[in-house]
Amino acid sequence: MPVSASPGRFRLAYRTYPGNRGCLVLLHGVLASHRYFQDALAGRLGGFRLVLPDLLGHGDSARPGGASYSLEEHLDALADLVEAEGRPEPLFLGAHSLGCLLLTALAARRFEGRVRGLVFLNYPRFSSAQHIHETLRAGSPEYRRATSGIAGLSDEDLVRVSGTMVRQFAAILPGHLRAEADRTDPEALAGTVRHGLFGYRPDEDLDRLARVPMLHLHGGKDRVAPAAFIQARLSSFSDARWVLYGEAGHHLLHTHADLAAGEIRMFLERLA
Repeated sequence: MPVSASPGRFRLAYRTYPGNRGCLVLLHGVLASHRYFQDALAGRLGGFRLVLPDLLGHGDSARPGGASYSLEEHLDALADLVEAEGRPEPLFLGAHSLGCLLLTALAARRFEGRVRGLVFLNYPRFSSAQHIHETLRAGSPEYRRATSGIAGLSDEDLVRVSGTMVRQFAAILPGHLRAEADRTDPEALAGTVRHGLFGYRPDEDLDRLARVPMLHLHGGKDRVAPAAFIQARLSSFSDARWVLYGEAGHHLLHTHADLAAGEIRMFLERLA
């Protein structure tokens, strides 16, 4: 499908794949684009329409001068896209990695009561900027090298330099996705990571979404977003399916594509 551009103040590039049983909008994480989902899911969801945007400053989307890539700027752009393309109903929203955090805020603050179900892959739930820093240093040699000698930074210091540090994550992306990392605007990466990961705690918004049906897919060997951090919240959700792939890491959609696509399709069909 050709790339389109969304309306609104911040224009997002996106691709759509046809379907008439409902619509699933999927958000990628940092250092990625709509291509993260394209091969694994396009044409495999049993008649559900698929909308795959590039986040602001990523892929083919706008890189507006003066943008801080704050949470609100991302939500403004995504809300315009979902309003324009989130059809036919029922509407489902999904995401991978840092996209899960943007999605949580989007669903809770802009589309509360309008979303039939949420699909989360490798949800990165942390309690503080220092918690993120310590987790990534423990799990990623690339991040550890990038942050050598700065273990004593305050939360605000970590927020300030986070984009530069997370840039090192390109090294642990699946090889066929590294070209997308190179296309990510450095300012967009720094701002998105600063505001969307290091500066955003999702629990209050998760509480607002507790009654929305959810599908959580996670890897047992995820070094970037350990499964236990989000698994600890499952008891507070009234309708959540939890699937842990023990041998998978942070990119389970690419290492276990058939299983993940099947789970997502069954989830959509149950609710539609």
